[in-house]
Amino acid sequence: MARRKLLLGAGGALALGLTVACSSGAGASTNEAARRRAARLRAAQRQGSDARPNVLWIITDDATRRTLETMPYTMDKLVGQGVNFANGYVAVPWCGPARASMLTGMYLHNHGCDTNKTHRAFVHKGLDQDTVATRMAAAGYVNGYFGKYMNGHAQDPGYVAPGWDRWVTLTDSVSLFNVDGDLSRVDTGKVLPDQFSADHCSDFVVDNAGHPWFAVFAPTAPHDPYTPSEEHAHDFDGVGWNPPAFNEKDLSDKAAFLRSDPRQEHHRMRRIWEGKLEELRDVDDQVRELMVTLADTGQLEDTVIIMVSDNGYLLGEHRLFQKKQPYEESTGIPFVVRGPGFAPGAPRALVSQVDLMPTTLAVAGLDPDAGRALDGRSMLANLRSGDWTDWRRRLLAENPKQGWAQLREGDLAYIDYYAHDAAELYDLSKDPHQMRSIPASASARARTERARAQREVGALRRAGGLELRALEV
Repeated sequence: MARRKLLLGAGGALALGLTVACSSGAGASTNEAARRRAARLRAAQRQGSDARPNVLWIITDDATRRTLETMPYTMDKLVGQGVNFANGYVAVPWCGPARASMLTGMYLHNHGCDTNKTHRAFVHKGLDQDTVATRMAAAGYVNGYFGKYMNGHAQDPGYVAPGWDRWVTLTDSVSLFNVDGDLSRVDTGKVLPDQFSADHCSDFVVDNAGHPWFAVFAPTAPHDPYTPSEEHAHDFDGVGWNPPAFNEKDLSDKAAFLRSDPRQEHHRMRRIWEGKLEELRDVDDQVRELMVTLADTGQLEDTVIIMVSDNGYLLGEHRLFQKKQPYEESTGIPFVVRGPGFAPGAPRALVSQVDLMPTTLAVAGLDPDAGRALDGRSMLANLRSGDWTDWRRRLLAENPKQGWAQLREGDLAYIDYYAHDAAELYDLSKDPHQMRSIPASASARARTERARAQREVGALRRAGGLELRALEV
């Protein structure tokens, strides 16, 4: 698979600990080097006029927490120099609705986009008129979106969302891109769709070094079908797959409607895991290219980078497959933040996809609640101080379409299957793989905890904005 090779300028390469190789493409390399030198000069000059940081979101598709450690560059330069949240969660573990939540700072029960082909509902409800992009644009940021936007975009492939100055979105999950409103078919025999998106994002970073910008790079990886580059197609051949909760033997602790679930086929689950890891090696390369571009143009230390996934993924744990479910493998996601003045570490604070928008607005110097109070909260002050003692104590994840809500608080995870009049309670400090739900009959404390959690999650799943955030503390 052909891939564009970026020139590594000496400044960026040294800053990121990279080795610079000689290239025979002298003309192209010289032009690219000149572009980056000019961009570095614009970035330096900008400090005297508008020094607000840039913001880059990286949103993978169907990545789990444990995939992060298989991405060596990301682990070294993003996780190793950033804030890696052990308790990062979705708003809803479902591609389209989760993307709507990230763009609006709202839970699904408030934005109401409850089908996976979310795009038309999102536009019909007018939600695209007040997003992180429209607010950042109003604040003077230049915005660019690159990659997968929202499920259902293929139903309206010429659509360009308000607030975005540069728009390079994959409309059909295969090869048809919308480039600023014009449709273009990419030759996937020459370039991976995600690489096409990353290249355009890199160009955006270079071209806009003279003013603050906000960009989203949203690869389709590691979503099926699994088509890694030739470079990484065999990186994980034969990788093992045997997590503790795989095809959980005893489901008697689970809600009654789950107890008869059939076992998943091990070979199939293992092959999917292999495909995910190989696709994520391509994403790791793309993250590397973007960070090198930031370094080469003098913008790395002035850019906030937030990396998450739209949802987690179950590969036979608890005999379940894919997402939408209220277990840690599905609702838990990789969640990493790197930025100027942020205290590196691995806090156990409960953070959510709905926190991306308010944090980004705060970086731009905006009041996140101006005009509409958001369900999420800004992480900015805590990222700078490293102190999370005043942060939320409890957190909601949900899937109203399937009739469940999850509460996380301390070491406890409570699942309210309200559509089935059932519930499960787990102590993750003793049972991290959620294989022994604690029944109400276990003790007086268990009864008390269940009753309290039921009240709290019931209130959270009906609240929004300031009211919801008050219930979290």
